Amino acid sequence: MLRSWSLSISFIFLSFSAFASNPQRAFMEQFSSSRISFPDEESPLLSDSPGRYPGPLNFLFENVLSWIPRGELKLMSAQCAPHVWKGRMMDSRLASSPQLQGALMQKYFQECRSEIETGDNGYFANVMGMMTMKYQPQAHPFLRRVVVNLPGNVKLKGLLALKGDMKRRPLVIVRLGIFSSIEDFKPERAWLMMLFEQGPFNVLMLENMTSPDFVANNNQFSFGGYDEGIQNILVAKLLTDSNEPLSSLVDSVHIFGISLGGHGVLYSSLLNKFNSPSSRPLIRSFTALCPVVNLQSTMQSLTQAGGVKAAFVDFWGRQRLEGLNKKIPALLTYDSFAYLSKVISEITRTYHGGLSYISKVQLPPGMKDSGDFWAVNDFWKFYKQVEQPVLIYATNQDPAVPFELNSQKLQNKEMKIDSKNIRVVDLPQGMHCTLPISYDWSVLATVFQSYILSHSPDFKMVERFLEVDMSDEEWKGFFDEGSRVRFEVQEPNKKSGFATIALEIENSKGDEKSMNLSLPLSQFDFRFLNPEMSSSEQEMIVRWLNQNLKLRIEPKNGKYTLKATWPVAL
Repeated sequence: MLRSWSLSISFIFLSFSAFASNPQRAFMEQFSSSRISFPDEESPLLSDSPGRYPGPLNFLFENVLSWIPRGELKLMSAQCAPHVWKGRMMDSRLASSPQLQGALMQKYFQECRSEIETGDNGYFANVMGMMTMKYQPQAHPFLRRVVVNLPGNVKLKGLLALKGDMKRRPLVIVRLGIFSSIEDFKPERAWLMMLFEQGPFNVLMLENMTSPDFVANNNQFSFGGYDEGIQNILVAKLLTDSNEPLSSLVDSVHIFGISLGGHGVLYSSLLNKFNSPSSRPLIRSFTALCPVVNLQSTMQSLTQAGGVKAAFVDFWGRQRLEGLNKKIPALLTYDSFAYLSKVISEITRTYHGGLSYISKVQLPPGMKDSGDFWAVNDFWKFYKQVEQPVLIYATNQDPAVPFELNSQKLQNKEMKIDSKNIRVVDLPQGMHCTLPISYDWSVLATVFQSYILSHSPDFKMVERFLEVDMSDEEWKGFFDEGSRVRFEVQEPNKKSGFATIALEIENSKGDEKSMNLSLPLSQFDFRFLNPEMSSSEQEMIVRWLNQNLKLRIEPKNGKYTLKATWPVAL
């Protein structure tokens, strides 16, 4: 008895010590509730699920071929500088019109393509670049796994990213693409970096229903926009429910979906019209990257095209959906290269309606929850007079979600919908959501952030600054009207509390001088609570400064001053 008591005390002490030594984690867990919970590391919900990326492939991507995005802005002309187009995007006259905002972005990518395209246009380079970004989300102190408990006993895993402060910010729900879980979302890492690490937003990243973890943790299975659209609405309602602790941090809700996750974003933009409170929209804006628009024809193109593409898709689907075989015994037998076709056939045959559908979710007039899988996922005939903006980015080259079967049908009005809230921006480079490889990273981050900010009317930011007097003897006679500054961000020391910026200052004569500038982390748009920074936090600060720090030389009372500025949430 004494031994058992001693072990219990030891366990409590160790648990308390681990909790107390990680205040960043403690901050996150204060927002736990019965509906949005934070599972501990021993939870079965976090155990390895059949269908995740194989260990050797993970090692290859993360250790041999990996690269670290820094988000550095290259020198651009005044006409193409991202901040110029950000200002235009956030003009209140454009924010009221998705068509004008989309047209502005189309113009930017066309007129400045020689400056914002990287030239990395090969298929292999694009795919490998997206799959090999070095990132450790589960070890990141600002990120925490959550489980959202939805009607129908559905457990939806997410990754919550919070800035560490109590400021009310726009919260962006990111819906992952096919087979992606929050444990191994390789192709979507860039979007979390751009929106959370480099932007002013908190983020909730949610798994796709085709992910190995969703299959393992749930007794029912489905895919596509009807079910995920309903989920998006239910999650948005939770995030804005005053009874939820997390709602205290939410200024507004926005949704950003990728590929198959984009189908649910499009449907939730329709549901948003019927499920918003009278005082405000439930969800303020929608962004869809290379989204599935027509689910049935897209699935047919993937599974019935024949040849090498169909064989690879079927092989990859069989690996990723391995856990489904135990839940649908009929999948244990299938014809050669027809596994994915049989999965789709079995799901549509056994479908009984929305997994999390409840009567509190208002469907469009004339639409009913039913077991006709393809009918409920073809929601476009009900898409009428929707007001909240939807911006679609799609690449002309897309072997996974063919442009001509999906976004192009909205663009050329082949699909006739009675609403003007959707605009398609088509891009000549990139291969199905690989935009960060084919286009300048900082441009993309600015474009996505400015669109969300333009639809966050109650959220305000303030500019912080540091001025350095450059009138001492060392700099005498150096500066003139043509002086400019280039900088390189160095990774901060784990315990220093400062970030060092290496500056190269050049005057109009071509003379150059170097200096270092130290900026306090406490003045940035994050609240660092742990006593020592992790490598994930160090890399995050580099990306944030490359996106947000502005440096210039200003004449002031006959003297010159170096001015550093950066935005933070008010």
